[in-house]
Amino acid sequence: MKHNERGIALLTALFALLLLTGIGLGLLYMTDAETMINSNYRSSQQAYYGGMAGLQAVRERMMPINAAPHLIVPPLVTPGNPAPPASIMYVVNPTNGENVAPTVAGNAYFDTQLQNEMVAIGNNTWPMPANTFAPNIADDSPGTNTAAALNYKWVRIMAKVNGMSAPYYNNGSGANATLAIPICWNGASEISAATLGVPNCTFAPGSDPPSHTQVYELTAYSVTSTGATRYSQMEVAQDPPLVTHGAVDSQDHVNLNGQLTVNGYDYCSCTCTTSGSGANQTTSCTNRVTGAIAPTCDGTHYAIYSASTVQNPNNSETLVAGTNPPVVQNQPWTWNVSQLYNQFASTPGAVSVTGPPYNYTCSGNPTTCGTQAGQTFGVPPTFPPSPADNPTGPANMSSQITVVPGNLQLTGGSIGNGILLVNGNLDIHGGLNFYGVIIVTGVISFTGGGASATNIYGAIIAGQQSYVDNTLGGSANINFDFCALPQGSKNQPPRALNLRDISF
Repeated sequence: MKHNERGIALLTALFALLLLTGIGLGLLYMTDAETMINSNYRSSQQAYYGGMAGLQAVRERMMPINAAPHLIVPPLVTPGNPAPPASIMYVVNPTNGENVAPTVAGNAYFDTQLQNEMVAIGNNTWPMPANTFAPNIADDSPGTNTAAALNYKWVRIMAKVNGMSAPYYNNGSGANATLAIPICWNGASEISAATLGVPNCTFAPGSDPPSHTQVYELTAYSVTSTGATRYSQMEVAQDPPLVTHGAVDSQDHVNLNGQLTVNGYDYCSCTCTTSGSGANQTTSCTNRVTGAIAPTCDGTHYAIYSASTVQNPNNSETLVAGTNPPVVQNQPWTWNVSQLYNQFASTPGAVSVTGPPYNYTCSGNPTTCGTQAGQTFGVPPTFPPSPADNPTGPANMSSQITVVPGNLQLTGGSIGNGILLVNGNLDIHGGLNFYGVIIVTGVISFTGGGASATNIYGAIIAGQQSYVDNTLGGSANINFDFCALPQGSKNQPPRALNLRDISF
């Protein structure tokens, strides 16, 4: 080794040590950053699930069968401008005596997101008047005010109005252009009160009782022990009774032909007598009295309600209703039939005809389930149903939700009770006694045949064209009957319509 190269090994070792130290520090930094990322993600997820827990806890307390103080009755008025009294409610969840005051500016848990909601619906009044807010409700979940308490801090409850969140109904003109109109739920889809032609969702024309309920917006604010925060939002609505506009609701044109009677008077509350025929036909209806019950005869439903047109009846067809005229055309279509089909088809206990006891073979494009004779889709009461409000029948009388995933032809005198769902076309050829509602996403046809008559007590919802055609003989009698229609359950919490995170 040359004299001037002495010590090079030491320098090399020092540089190598410096390099390794840098790599080690970099690895430590990366590991620490990864740990922080994981910790932040964990805190964010904890905040998310805390908010979800708050939303679900409040949703459960809104179940109608609950009793006070556990029961939460949501605001009956919508937030507007000027703000109506008690239109916004909070459920608060303090831990270990902390002060949770979402309406007080400067509070650690002040609701800063509410102003965004109010501006979105055209309400620029800020701060909100004190009478806007109902008294806070304390969370009553297990572990409240302990270390085991849910880590949401509050859940805000208020009625949904247009402009708050999708779906929106601001079409730029008419009543629907108003940002503060209430949004209603008809059991299948959200719809604005302006489309229904009513000021709120507590009633609708042709409803006995109301066929629409208010959609509520629940907003949860969650904070974890590490300071992570999250806003979560859920829209909920109590399922209403399924109440149609008439004995037959059709999205498309309705053809009439043959011996046919369609009665829009509510069989559950009306006793009707029809005499004469054609232009000389008259119908007289009175209140039905059953024991101590004397309901008002409900004549608010149509015989046929069509979003398109209806063929003019001839002398062999009887179309009666308490409305004038008994048949209406080119009306707003308020049903999402496919969604309605899916809603009931997914109900626990629904029976698909592709399984026992039916074992239909449904195949092809479009799907077809063939021709079936003498089918039993639940056992109906004795026809005509009597008494009207609580009909009796055979010992095995029972209702069911029957799901048909394709086109179907029924022949040979079938019977049913409950809900018949057909995802396609339905041809009734040879008689049917059915108590309930028939929901068809495609065409429904009554083509008669044989001596058996078709008797339906309840209603029909047809998503496409509805044919009432008895040219092969036989007859069809379709009677609106509220008692035969599905009723909203008081034993279930409001339906969760959607869920979303919000940021601002």
